Amino acid sequence: MRHHAAARAVVEATAGSHVPPGTMKTAWTRWLTLPLIAALTGCGDAGVTAEEGALPSLSERGTFALEIAHDDGAFRRGSNSFAVRATDGAGHAGSVVGVSARMPGHAHGTTPPRIDCADGVCRVSDLVLAMPGRWEITLQLSVPGEQDEALLAPVLR
Repeated sequence: MRHHAAARAVVEATAGSHVPPGTMKTAWTRWLTLPLIAALTGCGDAGVTAEEGALPSLSERGTFALEIAHDDGAFRRGSNSFAVRATDGAGHAGSVVGVSARMPGHAHGTTPPRIDCADGVCRVSDLVLAMPGRWEITLQLSVPGEQDEALLAPVLR
């Protein structure tokens, strides 16, 4: 209700002056739309992980403790590379044997990235996340006789 009163006061204050038709409407439209456009076009950091807890510290069944370090500090739109150290309860290094990424809200994914494992660390490279939104990245992890998965859930702006 206060907004209507304020708008009415502006109209009454300008009623005696000559205001070209549409000027008031144009000014209000610009004032309201410019911040909205800036918000929707993603002004600010391009595609940074926006969700706390997007990187788990344990695999789904708790088989592996995980350390995940992204080369750029966070997932972004475009090509991503990161390192994964997976250790089972006995201290054995696990391997990343598969990676898949999909957007649950859009029913599409991405091409499989490159995986290189050496000295207990697996490097995942060229994981392309093409658009903003919520992604589900599944890491398939393995040690002899044991397999598990880890779900990464970054939200890209």
